Amino acid sequence: MSEIIPVPDDFEACVQHALDQNDKARAIVAQAVEKGVDKVFLVGCGGSHFGTYPAFDLLDRYARGLSVQRLTSAEFTSRDPQGIDETALVVPASHSGNTPETVAAAEFAKERGATVAVIAREGDSGLSRVGDVHLDYPDTISITEPKLVHNEQIALALLEAFGAEDRAATLRAALPALPKALRLVKDEVAIAGERIADVLEDSPLSYVVGAGPAYGMAKMMAWCYFQEMQWMNSAAINGGDFFHGPFEMILEETPLIALLAEDSSRPLGERVVTFGQKYTSKLGVVDTKEFSLPGIEGQAREDLSVIALMSAERRVLDHVAARRGHDTSVRRYMYKVQY
Repeated sequence: MSEIIPVPDDFEACVQHALDQNDKARAIVAQAVEKGVDKVFLVGCGGSHFGTYPAFDLLDRYARGLSVQRLTSAEFTSRDPQGIDETALVVPASHSGNTPETVAAAEFAKERGATVAVIAREGDSGLSRVGDVHLDYPDTISITEPKLVHNEQIALALLEAFGAEDRAATLRAALPALPKALRLVKDEVAIAGERIADVLEDSPLSYVVGAGPAYGMAKMMAWCYFQEMQWMNSAAINGGDFFHGPFEMILEETPLIALLAEDSSRPLGERVVTFGQKYTSKLGVVDTKEFSLPGIEGQAREDLSVIALMSAERRVLDHVAARRGHDTSVRRYMYKVQY
């Protein structure tokens, strides 16, 4: 086992910082509701976009009479979806707060009268100057979980306004447990992380599969973590699509990573695991059922397990990077060339 970088000392504090801004999230949703909101757009690039999948899933399944879309930032401005006006709530996210496409999306929405709730690190930025509210977090390596929390809190406030108060209450009761529960996940995923490091150490490619909101987690792992941060060939596959083409590529030595949470789409992921156990010797699985998640029980686990899954896979990256000896901060093009 290679030496793994430590979990940041400020991890729990960063998650708590986001939780402490719940009143701000509720206030901006109340402002949007007063304006007659009936549409929500979750907008971002890369990891900030993939991190919207849990909140989108909540709203899409439970909010009655509310239309919700998740779009990449440039897609948002180029497609110009119907209804970007005073009845829309737009939630653009960017760690730096200065991603050009995301700032443009926020400005585009603001010009049309939409309520704009931005998510970005602390401090002045293009997003913070445009948004009606700035939901922030410390500028640290622990950036994935705070963004997830902010999206979740906005989603819960919307559920309360659109006929799903009971579901929102169940999840709100469990949110205070997140800082410690997610910190524990970082340790509990070690066995899965080492297995995936074994699978990927000398492999030229990998397939990462997730169903439902876990598909967003598959995109994060394959595209942000393996392609961008490890320069590995990797593809993200929707668990619902796996048996409609991609499974034909699985051979005895093909790396297959399956991501499972505990939401209603879990059976799609379990089907992939069953296939992988039979047809490849290089199966790696991250399954939130293996995590204790103290303080998050019963129905709350169903939805909050997706957040735990994303937190777990960020730690898996540490295991893979340590094994391969590839610094996750190294880039060929990002932040270095015009694109």
